[in-house]
Amino acid sequence: MKMKKWLAVSTMAVMLAAGTMSVNADSMTLSGGEVLDMGSSISVYPGERSFFGSQFHDWLLRSDAASTVEQALESANLFPKDKGYEKEMAEMAVGILRTGKVYQVRASANDTFYQGMVLSLAVSDNDMLKIAMAGSAALDKDGETGALTGNERKEAADLALAALRGTVEVEEHSSWSDRVSRQGLVYRTADAKVAVTRNGFLLPLYVKGVITRGEGKTVYTAFVSDQASGNYFRPFLDKALKEAKK
Repeated sequence: MKMKKWLAVSTMAVMLAAGTMSVNADSMTLSGGEVLDMGSSISVYPGERSFFGSQFHDWLLRSDAASTVEQALESANLFPKDKGYEKEMAEMAVGILRTGKVYQVRASANDTFYQGMVLSLAVSDNDMLKIAMAGSAALDKDGETGALTGNERKEAADLALAALRGTVEVEEHSSWSDRVSRQGLVYRTADAKVAVTRNGFLLPLYVKGVITRGEGKTVYTAFVSDQASGNYFRPFLDKALKEAKK
């Protein structure tokens, strides 16, 4: 018995030292300050510590992150030239991502491991206005050098649809529902099951979206997982939203 206790304590110490234990084991804070309590059976981990999340997090901290996005936008030729939309949109996108929240949620039940990712982004009303103005510039200024003409936009859309045709299928989805948590948080939510097929490879995904409003901003949150994990986490997510507080 003493040996078993010693092994248990030692194992716990090793896991803590390795940084594999959850820092915030049952709740997560979204970008608007909303708190979702996932319950004691769900573990919540900072997403920047995941394999892909850590690489993306490191890239966001680089001083040239915005310029990299700016170059990509310039290559896409979306906006009229010499108007500065690419730089403005790139800096805004990187700023939003830097203040975003990313989590990995995990659970184990019936000898099965479940996991999913949560991304929460806060977009200010001012940024939304900038996005609308940039979008209008891309769509309306056909006569200016560097902007896509109507035919070019149609060709680009046709190519995108051809690339995606038969690869994405929405198997089922709910309508957006307006709700209020018991703590008074107003939110909208919807979910969907999506099958992504590419070169014969099928990836069944579950996606849940949540939209909340803060002072001068809108918070967009998405939970993404495989469908089996989605089926497991959905009741926990719904319960956490019903009890959500800010």
